[in-house]
Amino acid sequence: MTTTTANDRRLMWLLLFTVLLLAASYVGRAAAGSSGGRALLDGLLGPAEPPIPDVLSPEQQIAFWSARLKPGTQDYITLTTLAGAYLARARETGDAAAYSRAEEALRQALALNPRYERAGALLGSVLIGRHAFADALAQADSVLAANPDTPQALAAAGDAHLELGDLAAAESNYRRLLELAPGGPIYSRLSRLAWLQGRPDEAIDWMRRAADETVELDLGGAELAWYRFQLGELYYNRGDLRRAHRWYDESDQALPGYYLASAGLGKVAAARGDYDEAIARYEALVEQLPQPGFVAALGDYYALNGDTAAAQKQYDTVVFIHQLDEAQQVLYNRQMAIFFANHNTETSTALTYAEGELAARQDIYAYDTLAWALYRAGRLDEAAAASQRALTHGTPDALLYYHAGMIAAAQGDTAAAIDQLQRALDLNPNFDLLQARQAAATLATLQGE
Repeated sequence: MTTTTANDRRLMWLLLFTVLLLAASYVGRAAAGSSGGRALLDGLLGPAEPPIPDVLSPEQQIAFWSARLKPGTQDYITLTTLAGAYLARARETGDAAAYSRAEEALRQALALNPRYERAGALLGSVLIGRHAFADALAQADSVLAANPDTPQALAAAGDAHLELGDLAAAESNYRRLLELAPGGPIYSRLSRLAWLQGRPDEAIDWMRRAADETVELDLGGAELAWYRFQLGELYYNRGDLRRAHRWYDESDQALPGYYLASAGLGKVAAARGDYDEAIARYEALVEQLPQPGFVAALGDYYALNGDTAAAQKQYDTVVFIHQLDEAQQVLYNRQMAIFFANHNTETSTALTYAEGELAARQDIYAYDTLAWALYRAGRLDEAAAASQRALTHGTPDALLYYHAGMIAAAQGDTAAAIDQLQRALDLNPNFDLLQARQAAATLATLQGE
């Protein structure tokens, strides 16, 4: 690779990183009321995209660009750059409020110059971070109508399609983006797509390419940490604790103190039976970022360690936090529905959250969440139908098959229940440490052991 080519590609990456910013709802999807192995980003797991790389931290960028803005400013370019810094903060810290500030800056920029393409494309990513997926798609499409090869808008449109359950449309956007701007941002998206479509080896290959090229381009830092964290998730989801630990640890090395890396390391520690380490990591994590999913996971680790009083305190805190933060409820619908359903409490509330989640996005995890809530509510036929929707693409996620197996068992379909529960445990025996115990116990009962 020539120096000129490398520099050109690095510049393109820097531009794309400004849109590869999704709120850590995938974090929530994985940790939602569980200590399990789902990608901690809903999306992750969720569209895979890192924050803006720069010589300045997001906080320093925010301070720098904010200082340049005066009352009555007409500087839509600085407003857009400031929004990118807020997006970076949201990604690196999980601060959902940063999305509101990013959106405010972008709305102001577009009011000054409605035709400013970069602001329009970034707004699509902000709306995705706020879980306004249909609005995000409309925003991205409006940019693409003027310029169908805008990389940022292609990324946002693909991400929105993915969240809305249209994988074919998402793939179309991503393939075009791959042609225009090959590199980590699109490789990580193709990794997530491959995972959802049931191709975990391909997903790992794409994510390895993203991490390797980040090193090659000397980007490092938060971007490298993100890709390595996602590799940890991919290995954890297939039950490979050794490799998962390696990549979580390397993520932490790339960005010391990275909260997602710490969450992953805590999850591996719990899976290995070291509950003290898991609790220590999650206590620090919750102090930094008291999201419902993290708090619920901490409660689970206390429960596994035999401290039921401490566990209940965390579970009570989950509800308390969510009641305080009504403005952010849409971000936590999925986490809260799973939390209540896992604990088989407030089943009508769980169903309300699940229905709200499905209204916002129609991906397989929204259907799985609805299926689990319906199961707890005793509406088994509806639960089974929703669960089948969740299994449509053959996604190798153990939790999907666990839910399907429990629903089948409740319906009296023993053969299907045994098959689904065994598949869940084969895929990842540590998918959720409490729920995995229930899966094993139910399987043993069904098999007459």
